[in-house]
Amino acid sequence: MDEQAPAAELDAFHDALTGLPNRRLLDDRLAQVLHAARRRARQVAVLLMDLDNFKQVNDALGHAGGDGVLREVAARLARCVRKADTIARHGADEFALVVADLQAEAGCRRVAERLLRSMAEAMPSAERPVALAVSVGISMFPADAGDGEGLLRNAGVALQRAKQAGHNQFAFYGK
Repeated sequence: MDEQAPAAELDAFHDALTGLPNRRLLDDRLAQVLHAARRRARQVAVLLMDLDNFKQVNDALGHAGGDGVLREVAARLARCVRKADTIARHGADEFALVVADLQAEAGCRRVAERLLRSMAEAMPSAERPVALAVSVGISMFPADAGDGEGLLRNAGVALQRAKQAGHNQFAFYGK
Protein backbone atom coordinates (compact mmCIF):
# COMPACT_ATOMS: atom_id res chain seq x y z
CA MET A 1 0.00 0.00 0.00
CA ASP A 2 2.83 2.43 0.77
CA GLU A 3 4.26 1.81 -2.72
CA GLN A 4 1.22 3.52 -4.25
CA ALA A 5 1.59 6.71 -2.21
CA PRO A 6 4.27 8.29 -4.44
CA ALA A 7 2.11 7.72 -7.54
CA ALA A 8 -0.85 9.33 -5.79
CA GLU A 9 1.34 12.29 -4.83
CA LEU A 10 2.54 12.62 -8.43
CA ASP A 11 -1.05 12.76 -9.63
CA ALA A 12 -1.81 15.48 -7.08
CA PHE A 13 0.87 17.74 -8.59
CA HIS A 14 0.67 17.01 -12.32
CA ASP A 15 -1.92 17.34 -15.04
CA ALA A 16 -3.00 13.89 -16.19
CA LEU A 17 -3.31 14.85 -19.88
CA THR A 18 -0.07 16.76 -20.46
CA GLY A 19 2.11 15.56 -17.58
CA LEU A 20 2.88 19.20 -16.79
CA PRO A 21 2.76 20.58 -13.26
CA ASN A 22 -0.74 21.61 -12.21
CA ARG A 23 -1.77 24.76 -10.31
CA ARG A 24 -0.82 23.29 -6.97
CA LEU A 25 2.77 22.59 -8.03
CA LEU A 26 2.90 25.88 -9.95
CA ASP A 27 2.11 27.80 -6.75
CA ASP A 28 4.86 25.96 -4.87
CA ARG A 29 7.50 26.50 -7.56
CA LEU A 30 6.52 30.14 -7.94
CA ALA A 31 6.97 30.70 -4.21
CA GLN A 32 10.44 29.12 -4.37
CA VAL A 33 11.48 31.19 -7.38
CA LEU A 34 10.26 34.41 -5.76
CA HIS A 35 12.20 33.63 -2.59
CA ALA A 36 15.40 33.20 -4.62
CA ALA A 37 14.68 36.32 -6.68
CA ARG A 38 14.36 38.43 -3.54
CA ARG A 39 17.70 37.17 -2.23
CA ARG A 40 19.51 37.69 -5.54
CA ALA A 41 17.72 40.92 -6.61
CA ARG A 42 16.46 39.31 -9.84
CA GLN A 43 13.26 39.58 -11.80
CA VAL A 44 10.72 36.83 -12.41
CA ALA A 45 8.12 36.76 -15.15
CA VAL A 46 4.78 34.97 -15.04
CA LEU A 47 3.23 34.40 -18.44
CA LEU A 48 -0.33 33.16 -18.89
CA MET A 49 -1.04 31.77 -22.34
CA ASP A 50 -4.53 31.06 -23.62
CA LEU A 51 -5.33 29.16 -26.81
CA ASP A 52 -7.71 31.47 -28.66
CA ASN A 53 -10.96 29.86 -29.83
CA PHE A 54 -9.91 26.40 -28.67
CA LYS A 55 -13.57 25.36 -28.62
CA GLN A 56 -13.46 25.40 -32.43
CA VAL A 57 -10.54 22.95 -32.36
CA ASN A 58 -12.52 20.60 -30.12
CA ASP A 59 -15.59 21.01 -32.33
CA ALA A 60 -13.60 20.22 -35.47
CA LEU A 61 -11.43 17.39 -34.14
CA GLY A 62 -13.44 16.04 -31.24
CA HIS A 63 -12.16 15.93 -27.69
CA ALA A 64 -9.55 13.26 -28.44
CA GLY A 65 -8.12 15.42 -31.23
CA GLY A 66 -8.21 18.46 -28.95
CA ASP A 67 -6.37 16.50 -26.28
CA GLY A 68 -3.68 15.67 -28.83
CA VAL A 69 -3.31 19.35 -29.65
CA LEU A 70 -2.97 20.18 -25.93
CA ARG A 71 -0.20 17.58 -25.58
CA GLU A 72 1.57 19.09 -28.59
CA VAL A 73 1.23 22.58 -27.09
CA ALA A 74 2.85 21.29 -23.88
CA ALA A 75 5.75 19.82 -25.87
CA ARG A 76 6.27 23.05 -27.79
CA LEU A 77 6.21 25.11 -24.63
CA ALA A 78 8.96 22.93 -23.19
CA ARG A 79 11.13 23.76 -26.21
CA CYS A 80 10.61 27.51 -25.68
CA VAL A 81 11.95 27.82 -22.15
CA ARG A 82 14.94 26.75 -20.09
CA LYS A 83 14.82 23.59 -18.00
CA ALA A 84 14.95 25.74 -14.85
CA ASP A 85 11.70 27.49 -15.80
CA THR A 86 8.28 26.09 -14.94
CA ILE A 87 5.49 25.31 -17.38
CA ALA A 88 2.11 24.35 -15.95
CA ARG A 89 -1.36 23.65 -17.22
CA HIS A 90 -3.34 26.38 -15.54
CA GLY A 91 -6.78 25.59 -16.94
CA ALA A 92 -8.56 23.81 -19.78
CA ASP A 93 -6.71 25.63 -22.57
CA GLU A 94 -4.54 27.93 -20.48
CA PHE A 95 -0.90 27.44 -19.59
CA ALA A 96 1.34 29.29 -17.16
CA LEU A 97 5.07 29.82 -17.42
CA VAL A 98 7.38 31.02 -14.70
CA VAL A 99 10.59 32.43 -16.10
CA ALA A 100 13.07 32.81 -13.29
CA ASP A 101 16.31 34.67 -12.78
CA LEU A 102 15.76 37.42 -15.33
CA GLN A 103 18.15 40.32 -15.49
CA ALA A 104 15.91 42.44 -17.72
CA GLU A 105 12.40 42.51 -19.17
CA ALA A 106 13.87 41.99 -22.64
CA GLY A 107 14.54 38.34 -21.77
CA CYS A 108 10.85 37.82 -21.09
CA ARG A 109 9.91 39.59 -24.33
CA ARG A 110 12.10 37.12 -26.25
CA VAL A 111 10.38 34.18 -24.54
CA ALA A 112 6.93 35.58 -25.44
CA GLU A 113 7.95 36.08 -29.08
CA ARG A 114 9.33 32.52 -29.19
CA LEU A 115 6.01 31.22 -27.80
CA LEU A 116 3.98 33.03 -30.45
CA ARG A 117 6.20 31.71 -33.28
CA SER A 118 6.10 28.17 -31.92
CA MET A 119 2.33 28.07 -31.57
CA ALA A 120 1.78 29.63 -35.03
CA GLU A 121 3.31 26.58 -36.73
CA ALA A 122 0.62 24.14 -37.87
CA MET A 123 0.01 21.36 -35.36
CA PRO A 124 -0.41 17.88 -36.76
CA SER A 125 -3.63 16.07 -36.06
CA ALA A 126 -5.16 12.82 -37.23
CA GLU A 127 -7.52 14.63 -39.61
CA ARG A 128 -5.69 17.78 -40.72
CA PRO A 129 -3.09 20.23 -39.47
CA VAL A 130 -4.41 22.77 -36.96
CA ALA A 131 -3.26 26.38 -36.76
CA LEU A 132 -3.53 27.97 -33.33
CA ALA A 133 -3.72 31.56 -32.29
CA VAL A 134 -2.65 32.38 -28.75
CA SER A 135 -2.76 35.30 -26.38
CA VAL A 136 -0.16 35.85 -23.67
CA GLY A 137 -0.33 38.05 -20.58
CA ILE A 138 2.84 38.87 -18.66
CA SER A 139 3.39 40.07 -15.12
CA MET A 140 6.82 40.86 -13.69
CA PHE A 141 8.25 40.58 -10.18
CA PRO A 142 8.93 42.88 -8.42
CA ALA A 143 7.45 45.65 -10.58
CA ASP A 144 3.89 44.30 -10.90
CA ALA A 145 3.41 42.27 -7.72
CA GLY A 146 5.36 40.92 -4.77
CA ASP A 147 3.79 37.48 -4.47
CA GLY A 148 2.68 34.59 -6.65
CA GLU A 149 -1.02 35.23 -6.32
CA GLY A 150 -0.62 38.85 -7.39
CA LEU A 151 1.61 37.91 -10.31
CA LEU A 152 -0.88 35.34 -11.59
CA ARG A 153 -3.79 37.76 -11.15
CA ASN A 154 -1.95 40.55 -12.99
CA ALA A 155 -0.84 38.19 -15.76
CA GLY A 156 -4.55 37.36 -16.17
CA VAL A 157 -5.37 41.07 -16.54
CA ALA A 158 -2.60 41.41 -19.14
CA LEU A 159 -3.91 38.29 -20.91
CA GLN A 160 -7.33 39.90 -21.29
CA ARG A 161 -5.68 43.00 -22.80
CA ALA A 162 -3.76 40.81 -25.24
CA LYS A 163 -6.98 39.03 -26.26
CA GLN A 164 -8.72 42.35 -26.86
CA ALA A 165 -5.82 43.45 -29.08
CA GLY A 166 -6.31 40.43 -31.36
CA HIS A 167 -4.81 37.01 -31.88
CA ASN A 168 -1.13 36.15 -31.48
CA GLN A 169 -0.44 39.06 -29.18
CA PHE A 170 1.25 39.44 -25.84
CA ALA A 171 0.80 42.23 -23.32
CA PHE A 172 2.68 43.24 -20.20
CA TYR A 173 0.66 44.13 -17.11
CA GLY A 174 2.64 47.29 -16.36
CA LYS A 175 2.42 48.74 -19.87
